[in-house]
Amino acid sequence: MTLEEQVGALLLKQDLTLATAESCTGGLLGHRLTNVAGSSAYYLGGVVAYSYEAKERLLGVQHETLAAHGAVSEETAREMARGARDRLHASIAVAITGIAGPGGGMPNKPVGLVHIALAAPGAEICEEHTWQGDRVANKQRSAEAALRMLVSFLKVQAAVEPNLRPALEFVREPVGVDIHLRRDGTAIPLGFVWRSRHYRIESWGRESVEARDGHTWHCYLVQTAGAETWELCQDTETAQWHLVRHWAARAQSV
Repeated sequence: MTLEEQVGALLLKQDLTLATAESCTGGLLGHRLTNVAGSSAYYLGGVVAYSYEAKERLLGVQHETLAAHGAVSEETAREMARGARDRLHASIAVAITGIAGPGGGMPNKPVGLVHIALAAPGAEICEEHTWQGDRVANKQRSAEAALRMLVSFLKVQAAVEPNLRPALEFVREPVGVDIHLRRDGTAIPLGFVWRSRHYRIESWGRESVEARDGHTWHCYLVQTAGAETWELCQDTETAQWHLVRHWAARAQSV
């Protein structure tokens, strides 16, 4: 069984979906995934974002991340994976960014350097590789490494008892939020009402500013009683809050 066939079988068995974000591979990973008959049952699609502008506009990579670390970096790869997962509403996303060659290398970033990131509920992985082949070989090895990463991750997931996996729900509903205003004018959520129930926030985790669907959102990963994790985002233009994602079991310590 090929790697792409293994990925498909593991995704189907666990009822998961996949999205991809590619730069240097130019869609090769998506091509290999869709070579498998019936892949539409689990592969939602992919984004080929070659330029800085495309990475920002299509995947929500922060301009500051690109300016500070460059397109070929762990930081950018991670944001590409998160962006693909969010925009395509996938369970898991994989991103590839690198220097395929023959030109484009620098002393600290040689030709063949590739970062491959995976984003999933409660988990992020990023690998760095430096290939020694020509342009075509480097692209092929990058796609191969991404598939191997997926197979390895999905096998670990399959070994976890289903009732112990965090159940992810995409909500994307407006909610009323209790807030505290900081001195800089930004609002931090203290609690919210969802489906006629009030939730008090007990801890706050990752905070980020993200571009989605033509809007800029201030997003917080928070936890409430009962081992539940939530992503709350505020539209910076309208000040409207949305509940974006909900994990029924605590996916990670935030």
